Amino acid sequence: MIIRSYNRQLIGAVKDRPNGRARTVARKRNEAAFAARQQEILRAAEALFVAHGFHQTGMAAICEAAGMSPGALYRYFPSKASIIQAIVQEERADIAGMLERLAGAADFRGTLVDMLVETIAAVRDQDYARLALEIAAEGLRDGETGALLTQAHAAVHAELAAIIAAAQDDGRIGQDADAAAAAQVLLMLVDGAIGFAGASPAPSPAAQRRTLARVVDGLFAPAG
Repeated sequence: MIIRSYNRQLIGAVKDRPNGRARTVARKRNEAAFAARQQEILRAAEALFVAHGFHQTGMAAICEAAGMSPGALYRYFPSKASIIQAIVQEERADIAGMLERLAGAADFRGTLVDMLVETIAAVRDQDYARLALEIAAEGLRDGETGALLTQAHAAVHAELAAIIAAAQDDGRIGQDADAAAAAQVLLMLVDGAIGFAGASPAPSPAAQRRTLARVVDGLFAPAG
């Protein structure tokens, strides 16, 4: 499911003074301003979800944090579930950019290690981890959100597996690893880091990089 588009024109009726009949006028919305306001709402909602939890945060609290009335908020997001869905779509877009970077990398293994280091550092942030866990829990409670999360994970896995297979085909990495299984292992590394956020001290950056490089080399180094 793709979050519904809110890019509809606002239609208003005004009186045609010469004959008294109503005529319809399309008023173009300022899309840049609308998108910017959506971002403000999402960031305000995220902060509340992190601080209080998804179910303890009402739409009234989001309105207050975003500085807007309930009627205005519903123009952007009709429900808390739609806010969660928008956050998931944002995350998916960010991941797509990272995968594009990997797909075009001449040094596939080095770029992958860099990306793993950056991503694991990001998801170990306690606020990010709390938000991710709140979203995951909501996915278990709400069928629509759960379906969106499942679809997003499947899409990332399929795209990463295809990128690995392409790198194997053109000789940038070894061909021994099963591309789909390797993609799943890499995603599990990142997902697992979320659970460790705040639970244990992070290894030194140098030690973490060395360890990740060994994992990547074990998966993708050419045979022999």
